[in-house]
Amino acid sequence: MDKYNTFHSRSTYQLMRLDYLAVLLLLIAAVLFHADEVNWVAFIIAFAWIDLVGTLPAWFVYYKRRAGQHRTIPTIFYNLYNFCHSLAVNVIVFAVWYAIAGAWDWAMLAGFIHILGDRAVYGNVYKPKGLSFEPVAHGGYSSFLSEYERTGQW
Repeated sequence: MDKYNTFHSRSTYQLMRLDYLAVLLLLIAAVLFHADEVNWVAFIIAFAWIDLVGTLPAWFVYYKRRAGQHRTIPTIFYNLYNFCHSLAVNVIVFAVWYAIAGAWDWAMLAGFIHILGDRAVYGNVYKPKGLSFEPVAHGGYSSFLSEYERTGQW
């Protein structure tokens, strides 16, 4: 994957997920090592806000739509998901939290743990507006990937 070929082969996608898993495990270990210092209520809120704002409203609309693989939902739901699941946005949340609290809180890592978990465990990254909100194989990409992998050079 590069700036001209913005796709993954199955193997590079798994390597990307492995990288996210390594960082996820490191952050989980740090939080657990300092478990007695964690504000667990704040941790739960910081962990949950991402899906409460970025995923649950989209799921509601997505699953209320007609049945089938290619349900369409308004673009705002893709934007909300991508915004809330952005590491950069969560760095800003972290910085504002730190500025208001005036001190470090291990619960500040919850948003990063959430996002890294989504990427490592579920394989979810940003949601492109041209695809189904929930994972559904796109025929064009499936054909491309089959042809690409048939060359044996990946």
